[in-house]
Amino acid sequence: MHQLGLTECLRYASNGNITPTFRHSRGAVDHQLDHLFVSNALHSKLESGVVGEQALIFGKAVSDHLPIIGDFWH
Repeated sequence: MHQLGLTECLRYASNGNITPTFRHSRGAVDHQLDHLFVSNALHSKLESGVVGEQALIFGKAVSDHLPIIGDFWH
């Protein structure tokens, strides 16, 4: 994706580390299956890249994936 001029917001915001976004049926949250890719122009405006609150999303059985939240300045 990088060769296409795209940056993954979560990995960039976490200094190259993965950010787990998926809860397995056995309860483990240790894989990043979800991504937010943006162009270089938009990436330069990235202030933060985070995921939704695990207790809220998983605790209320909203989804087995956490939402990705990208905050950009304009």
